[in-house]
Amino acid sequence: MNGRKAAHDRNACVPDGAVRIAVENGPISDVVADADGGRLLVTNYGGDSVSVVDPYAFQVIDTIAGLSEPFAIAMGGGRAYVSVATPAYDAIAVIDPGAGEVVATHPLASRISDLAVSPDGGYVYAGRSGADGADVAIVETATGRVEEVRLPGPAHTTECVRVSADGARVYVATNGPAGGQLVVLRARGAGPRVMNAIGIGLPIRDVALSPDGAVAYVASCAPDAGAVVDVVDTRAHKITRTRKVGDLGGILTGLTVSGDGDRAYVVSDTGITVLCTLTHDVVGTVTATDRPSRVIESPDARRLYVADYSGAVTVVPVGSAPALVDDDEASPGGLLLPDLTPREPALV
Repeated sequence: MNGRKAAHDRNACVPDGAVRIAVENGPISDVVADADGGRLLVTNYGGDSVSVVDPYAFQVIDTIAGLSEPFAIAMGGGRAYVSVATPAYDAIAVIDPGAGEVVATHPLASRISDLAVSPDGGYVYAGRSGADGADVAIVETATGRVEEVRLPGPAHTTECVRVSADGARVYVATNGPAGGQLVVLRARGAGPRVMNAIGIGLPIRDVALSPDGAVAYVASCAPDAGAVVDVVDTRAHKITRTRKVGDLGGILTGLTVSGDGDRAYVVSDTGITVLCTLTHDVVGTVTATDRPSRVIESPDARRLYVADYSGAVTVVPVGSAPALVDDDEASPGGLLLPDLTPREPALV
């Protein structure tokens, strides 16, 4: 089913309960949706492949093999960019999702931790870690030209990379002996450069930006301190609020903000905790899968796509809910999202 056909069927394909799509290529390390939401691409790290999923037909429609240990994936300009690892070097593989094939490869020195793409698809930003410290490799997609920006901090490693919606700023999380830091890069103008580095007390696990780019949510954790979400004003470059997330039920692994900016989804290896971004209170949980690895929201904000370590993607409808809900009034199983209901995926 192509993207155009799927678009016509979507109103009839919104499930009333969660639907599990078995990818069956090992644990999923990352997931991304194309611009119109007609395709999902998931990286199968242990399966050396990327699978293409139709989230409206609830089925895998293609698998691109021969990608060594694919980990991070990002999309822009109609292409998917995947980090791959070989004994000699790490690289960025460029995939044409429609054709289901690798169309280019950009070898890079050092270990790639994460990827992000500029909104126009013109540049890919790769966070890297090596013996000399951390940097960002900026790949011009049209020419393959690579520019490097060194990041501050001795013995630091990169954790994740995010690009603002206007493409003007790049945010890189790094970790070192003294904890984490959020490094702000200027992406345009007189050339890329480091603008500031905001200290975060604990090792950073993920960063998510608000839709307008005014706020960066930084998720960090440590065994003794637990999980914490810091709210960073991206204009003032300072932390404005810190929220400890209690009873996470596992190790913090990821963070995603909803398309309307009202909710933050904090991912642990045992579940997903939902925060209200206005009050920073816990307002619910997502229990559709036992071992989530990543979660993203569909472009139309009607669904969550939850990838997991068992090699599946669960499609969860997002229920309507007010932006502000008291903890006492929240129903963890039904405030925002229903639990997984037993059913066979319906092919459309």
